[in-house]
Amino acid sequence: RPPHPCSCRNMHASVPKSKRMSSPVFKLGPYLKPHWKTIAVSMSLAIPLSALRAMPVPLVQRMIDEVLPSHEPRKLIYIPAGLILIAFANFFVRFFHYYLLKRVITQVNLAVKNDLYAHILGLSADYFTEKSTGTLMSRVGADTQYIDGGLASLNTIVREPITFLFLFGYAFNLNWRLTLVTFAIFPPLIWIFAVTARNLKRYIQRLTEENARVYSTMQESFTGIRVIKAFQLEAYVRRHFRERSNQFARFLLKAAALEEAAHPLVEFLTFLAIAAVVYIGGAQVFAGQMKAGDLFAFFLAFGLMMNPLRMVNDVNIKYHQTATACARIFEIFEWKSRLHQSKAPIRISEFYEGVSFDRVDFAYPDSPDRAVLKQVSFTMKRGQVVALVGASGAGKTSVVNLLPRIFDVTGGGIFIDAVDIRELALPDLRKLVALVSQDVFLFNDTIYENIRCGRLDATEAEIHIAARKAHATDFIERLPQGYETVIGDRGQKLSGGERQRVSIARAFLREAPILVLDEATSSLDTASERAVQDALDELMANRTTLIIAHRLSTVRRCDRILVMKDGRVVESGRHDELLAARGEYARFHAAGGLGAVG
Repeated sequence: RPPHPCSCRNMHASVPKSKRMSSPVFKLGPYLKPHWKTIAVSMSLAIPLSALRAMPVPLVQRMIDEVLPSHEPRKLIYIPAGLILIAFANFFVRFFHYYLLKRVITQVNLAVKNDLYAHILGLSADYFTEKSTGTLMSRVGADTQYIDGGLASLNTIVREPITFLFLFGYAFNLNWRLTLVTFAIFPPLIWIFAVTARNLKRYIQRLTEENARVYSTMQESFTGIRVIKAFQLEAYVRRHFRERSNQFARFLLKAAALEEAAHPLVEFLTFLAIAAVVYIGGAQVFAGQMKAGDLFAFFLAFGLMMNPLRMVNDVNIKYHQTATACARIFEIFEWKSRLHQSKAPIRISEFYEGVSFDRVDFAYPDSPDRAVLKQVSFTMKRGQVVALVGASGAGKTSVVNLLPRIFDVTGGGIFIDAVDIRELALPDLRKLVALVSQDVFLFNDTIYENIRCGRLDATEAEIHIAARKAHATDFIERLPQGYETVIGDRGQKLSGGERQRVSIARAFLREAPILVLDEATSSLDTASERAVQDALDELMANRTTLIIAHRLSTVRRCDRILVMKDGRVVESGRHDELLAARGEYARFHAAGGLGAVG
């Protein structure tokens, strides 16, 4: 497996800038290196393939100059026999020439795509708030496909110049004067190809950007299909998608117009050369300076010489497409998680005293000037149940996100047993925490696999026990395939209450000492809520639990309630104490901020 591109960047850091490879395409080097032998064999086959493609020219020349004038039918058989042998040899050489490189392309594309996906998953969550999901999908799905065209050109870069040299040498040997006449069109052809490619580069960049916007629009509409249906937004999102698609099409047509404008110019120059060959070559045949077969073979060689020039132009365009895609891909590889890891992390599997927030400040990375949490301090002793209450936007969810280090604090610190969580090994920290959220996320997989995500090494018996504790077995066993039922994207084949119970089963399976419950029973009907609440009470026993609470029935039983307002903890105490204090909690309660379900 090739070394990760990050290791290449470290090597490049010690190389002077002037000596570094400037093109993003060269960053594919570590991915190509393991396949260099296969690439070498494939490229070496370009020589016999080029020779085979040029061989029909002398055969045609011989047929016209020697076979046809002899009027001997037995000699005629050698020409088609030779062409068949050439075609037979061409079949095998061409197959391995293209197939070997295609194997390399497939493996390189797969490795880049897998590394890119893994790298993105390893980034901190702030990147996913800064970048649209569609943009990231485009980088992984669409940009990596452009690599194929560039790598496929490796053989073309070798094969077509060799083919051109074979044909040019043959034509030069036939008639060097006529060859120089045709050679006069090559400089303007090269100029046309260079200008076309240079201008196409600008459009290719815009095309990739517009394609990413199309991906983003599709992702948003497919993810939010229920909202779109509920609010009858079909026409709105269709118009939005049409605008994105039209913008993409405009740049695509501009690129196509620029590319296709070169073809008539190339054809015009080619016809000029043909006209010159017809006149000069015909005159030489009349004068006896050249045979008719030589002139016909020259025509054939000249026509075949045009294809390598066109192919080189296509390679130039594909190269710019690949370079643009590589720049976008390796830009992501340059992104680094903003969750800094300790060089010598502390390993833990349990905690003994509790969790404490010490003067925590926090602002989301994409809005560093807008403080979400301000000097938040509180302690949860082991085994305590602590509730966070407050109006929407008070900062409750931000507190929950900071505990498992989805984001990092911007000031102060969070401590487990007096150890800053930034000093802990991140996998160990997250094993300590189980989350059940209002916004349940389930994979488009079976119920069994969705529960197993709580602990991937769990046995089948443990998964069934977790489902039973979450009171999920009643609806699971009614499903056609039971635990093997595929529940659709984000679990859309299940009701809200059923999705919530699968999520709770996952938390049971986690067996983490710290629970974070974002009103875990909010999506359940009254009967289900009572059953699941009993299960949650069992789960919360001897565990430290942080609850974002919206219901009176939840906060009344908590050991401590933290009242948040504008990113600060403004009150702390038990339910009765806070009501008696007639402060923010009492006003919030009186205004209906806590439902009266109890």
